[in-house]
Amino acid sequence: MVSIFNRVRLFADSSSEAAAKVREKLKANGIPYDMRTVQNHTALGKALHSSYGVSAYRGGMPASSFSDQISYVYMIYVRRKDADRARELCGLDAK
Repeated sequence: MVSIFNRVRLFADSSSEAAAKVREKLKANGIPYDMRTVQNHTALGKALHSSYGVSAYRGGMPASSFSDQISYVYMIYVRRKDADRARELCGLDAK
């Protein structure tokens, strides 16, 4: 079981495809993991950024400065004792 007391972060990225590859490798090799998806903007932040585009372009909706920003970060945690093996299997650098 991966708990907050025995875990280490193995992976953090905004790519859902990369996160899926890491999850599949861990699952195939029997390494327990915990995945968290974190939104890096609040609802208020999104509303403010989208309103900037509306007010700056008089109702026209160009690609706002917010649209190209990362919205989610995928974090995968493994047990501390499995970290080295998991990094090796997934081809990740030690941090």
